[in-house]
Amino acid sequence: MSERNPLEPIRKAITEVDKELLSLLARRRSLSLDVARTKSDAVKPVRDSERESALLTRLVTEGRELGLDGQYISRLFHTIIEDSVLRQQAWFQAQRNPEQAPATRVAYLGAKGSYSYLAAHHYFGRRDRALIEMGMDNFDAIFDAVEQGQADHGILPLENTSSGSINEVFDLLQHTNLHIVGETTETIAHCLLVQPGSDLSRIQTIYAHPQVHTQCSRFLSGLSGIHQSYCASSAEAMEKAAADPTGASAAIGSARGGELYGLTVLDTELANQQRNESRFIVVARKPVTVPPQVPAKTTLIMATGQKPGALVEALLVLRDQGINMTKLESRPIHGNPWEEMFYLDVEGNVETAAMQNALRELTRITRFIKVLGCYPCETILPTELDSTALANDPRLEPESAIPPVAAPAVHVGKAPLHSREHKFDDTLIQVGGVTLGGDRFITLAGPSAVESPSQILTIAHAVKEHGGAILSGGCFHPQGATSGFAGLGMEGLTALRQAGERHGLPIVTEVSNVEDVAAVAAKADMLQIGEGNMQNLALLNEVGKTQRPVLLKRGLMATLEEWLNAAETILAQGNQQVVLCERGIRTFETATRNTLDLSAVPLLKSLTHLPVVIDPSDAVGRRDLVLPMAKAAKAIGAHGLMVQVHPSPEEARVDPDQQLYVEQFAQLMKSLYC
Repeated sequence: MSERNPLEPIRKAITEVDKELLSLLARRRSLSLDVARTKSDAVKPVRDSERESALLTRLVTEGRELGLDGQYISRLFHTIIEDSVLRQQAWFQAQRNPEQAPATRVAYLGAKGSYSYLAAHHYFGRRDRALIEMGMDNFDAIFDAVEQGQADHGILPLENTSSGSINEVFDLLQHTNLHIVGETTETIAHCLLVQPGSDLSRIQTIYAHPQVHTQCSRFLSGLSGIHQSYCASSAEAMEKAAADPTGASAAIGSARGGELYGLTVLDTELANQQRNESRFIVVARKPVTVPPQVPAKTTLIMATGQKPGALVEALLVLRDQGINMTKLESRPIHGNPWEEMFYLDVEGNVETAAMQNALRELTRITRFIKVLGCYPCETILPTELDSTALANDPRLEPESAIPPVAAPAVHVGKAPLHSREHKFDDTLIQVGGVTLGGDRFITLAGPSAVESPSQILTIAHAVKEHGGAILSGGCFHPQGATSGFAGLGMEGLTALRQAGERHGLPIVTEVSNVEDVAAVAAKADMLQIGEGNMQNLALLNEVGKTQRPVLLKRGLMATLEEWLNAAETILAQGNQQVVLCERGIRTFETATRNTLDLSAVPLLKSLTHLPVVIDPSDAVGRRDLVLPMAKAAKAIGAHGLMVQVHPSPEEARVDPDQQLYVEQFAQLMKSLYC
């Protein structure tokens, strides 16, 4: 008789816990709808950001007492809160726009497994609506099916973060009587799908939709000897790959869609941009009304007069009414050469006084204007905990703070782009979802060099867990000639990108060569120019042509004027997103690696509107001095801090003496934010 498997009772216990969790999640979802019912009479908005933030702060604190990571708790409850918000919005919408039929007929592009098919199930699944699926061959057929009453709704892709707008859909919206009644955003995870047992060496043809070809152009351009064929939809591409009796065909589509056709995933992450999302709109014959508790979006089209400043005049109407525009797209008016129709997405309910006032004024100053639809906005931004909440680990005791230092006023007589004379207000720079500048103090942290995927994943977890906002890491290490390790290059950047995405952190890495700028900018959220390249005009000009924020480190022997002139070179190319980083200058002192010029911070803040951060790790070269220098940087008004952290600094392949242990980083964050 065989011995009992010792894992069986553990697995049984886990199963019981899972059942209990599912029951509790279902109960919580039910309670969230009870909350919606209580708000219906009081006209309270669905979201209460202050309460959500307080809830997450309390949960993180209580979770840590139970040994759970703060980011584990926050990520888990972000998902729960998002579900709660969308369910409440759907409930309000159903009360305002009741539907009698138990199922809805939905027309979408392609057959089962297409991205439009998945988007339809995602959108209506949240509304507990059964679907009668109606796959169509093209966008015209979708519009026709809904206009003629054969379908209740149509779902159409409108734009993609990688390939841009779907112009054919925009053009069809000009001439339809349908109304936009909803939207949904889908993550598009392009995979190379093949028949089981096949591999890349056997593939002779790859099928894909034209938009997918555009979104995966870099991957496809690297293939030689393989025919690339267009299909009307991703579903058709998968169908053709599955039907090939030789097994020599592949398709680009979703993993879930591939399963429906018996295909397996051969490769993933094929899109040019790591974050590849498509926005879909839902159209119907009748418009919907959005209840005041639900955030609304309004889409309209307009044609302005053919005179200078006509579009600006129209947009100023929105500004004067306090209406935020989230999208502006132009398309040619067929039959009117060189004339444009403008599509606008704005945040606002068409029934509000502000929107009504704006529409009346726009009617007076435009040649044509039409509201395509007012519908619930389903972009649910996560409730972010600030660094104070994440850094407040009760197991760590903060040290006393250093009193602030007043910044002397210094003025210059000319007005270059970096100067206060050119722009008086502080520049706020968006790095991913993080705002750098203004009153908020943020921390950029990571290793001096990315050494392996596991190393950067460990560090990313620590950075996020203790309140870091941006993940840094060197991939092309300039010290390779002396340290023997030049970095992992693009392989390291891929690992850095994946670690950042897994933990919800934007990434910054150094770029040293002009020819690498485009490739690094495609994956990094921010480009770093090291001290050795501060006066590399070719490199400064190249990063100035990108749309990525630039972290510009001060040269070892550069004056403030020379440093600001380097920033001016970037700004002059059009990129207005420059952050200055003080990382120490060379002096006669030898006790530290360099001398951290703290006086530069108040001086720069009087001279420039650009954000200023401090890098004490590179400056002093000693981990025991990083904490006091960091506290001093915050006290004198720096906008942020850049520090190096490593799981085992003594084993680091570069800069072992200046990188913090994870425990030291946790203590530093608690000292700064608590």
